[in-house]
Amino acid sequence: MMTLVDGTQEAFARDLEIALAQRHVLAAYQPQIDVTDGAVVGVEVLARWTHPERGSVPPDVFVDVAQKTGLLPLLTARILSDVTAEFVPGCSIDVAVNVSATQLEDPSLYDMFEGAFATGRCDPKTLIVEVTESRRIRHPERVAAPLEALAAAGVTISVDDFGTGHSSFARAEALHARELKLDKSLVQPEERAAEVAQIISEAHRRGIRVVGEGVEHRAQMDRLAAAGCDRAQGFWIAKPQPADSLRDWYRARTQTS
Repeated sequence: MMTLVDGTQEAFARDLEIALAQRHVLAAYQPQIDVTDGAVVGVEVLARWTHPERGSVPPDVFVDVAQKTGLLPLLTARILSDVTAEFVPGCSIDVAVNVSATQLEDPSLYDMFEGAFATGRCDPKTLIVEVTESRRIRHPERVAAPLEALAAAGVTISVDDFGTGHSSFARAEALHARELKLDKSLVQPEERAAEVAQIISEAHRRGIRVVGEGVEHRAQMDRLAAAGCDRAQGFWIAKPQPADSLRDWYRARTQTS
């Protein structure tokens, strides 16, 4: 994994800010399928950046730098702009966008999404906001209003990386979540299959949809199906790809299904 040595974060952040301004940070889309019938039901939008000197930069590296240097709102706006530009009106599949838990405390977050809705090309009813909880929410009272506004607009709130960090059913419900994404550390090991099944059963009891992420082998997909999981994504299904490639992949999949 790429790491930053002491003293390079400021320069790296400047490079990232320039890349965002020049549209060199691009959206890639990873499909999600219905576990029951294999139908394509959504995509997760992921940021990708190729640095002119460092090459491809892992998202966890530049997203962490963006969070530490105040560039995260700009990064989210850049990706949301790509989604809005590439969104096809009338498209029935869901589009999931990542937002950090701490970013939810920013009062301008809802305004950013509202601007995307105003274009008429981003349907809130097919939008999923995935909340990543790598850092604990410092001011929960500031989070309630934007999440309630997004939910009222028809947006689905999803808790990403469920099973790690601070995630729990209580926190998911406090965030108005209607979806959980099981972390790959739960999905991939066979010995955690019973735990996965228990989480899915409890989520369904609460009326919450479950997505298994990190599916890399057929056996993992079969375990999710046996446990009653709703949706799945991972390299076994398809890798993240630009919008044009995604359209080609989607056409080929639907023609052969």
